[in-house]
Amino acid sequence: MSFFTNQYVLSFIKFAILATLGEIIASSIKNKKLTIPHSIGYRMIIWGLLGVWIAFMMGVFSSAIGAKLGMDENSTFAIKIVFAISTSVVMNTTFGPVFMVLHKHSDTYLDLKYNNKGEKVTLQNVCNNIDYFAYIKNVLIGTIPTFWLPAHTITFLLPGEFRVIFAALLSICLGIILSFKS
Repeated sequence: MSFFTNQYVLSFIKFAILATLGEIIASSIKNKKLTIPHSIGYRMIIWGLLGVWIAFMMGVFSSAIGAKLGMDENSTFAIKIVFAISTSVVMNTTFGPVFMVLHKHSDTYLDLKYNNKGEKVTLQNVCNNIDYFAYIKNVLIGTIPTFWLPAHTITFLLPGEFRVIFAALLSICLGIILSFKS
């Protein structure tokens, strides 16, 4: 039980620090000076919670795909490649869109709360301030197939104990890439 608990505590810490650092780096590149995003404490907590969710779902998807493929320690490299690609595809086409839209909602909520200076922010406000067309275009059609599928294929080639830290580092990479794009 302690490994189970420690695994998720560490996932919280890794994502809270690394993904928030990614946001700081991306904001700083975009603004061409050191920029700490508003609500940084809340963002760290949200990233930490998302990190726990990611760690849990990586375990669920890798166990399920591994079981379907009949994988064990003696599996060939070809089976490991099929495992990594399959796990990445299944995770990124099911969990990925839900995860990313939830994260978009939490960011939008924080932005509205910060900009509205204490006014009540409702789910309707949040939804009205999200460009779902841009989400579909940039996330579902853009970053999932071009970034997350290949990146998570590499993630699932790694031993299980390195997957969460690698995923957290990937969030920094994507933040940097997207800051140059904008």
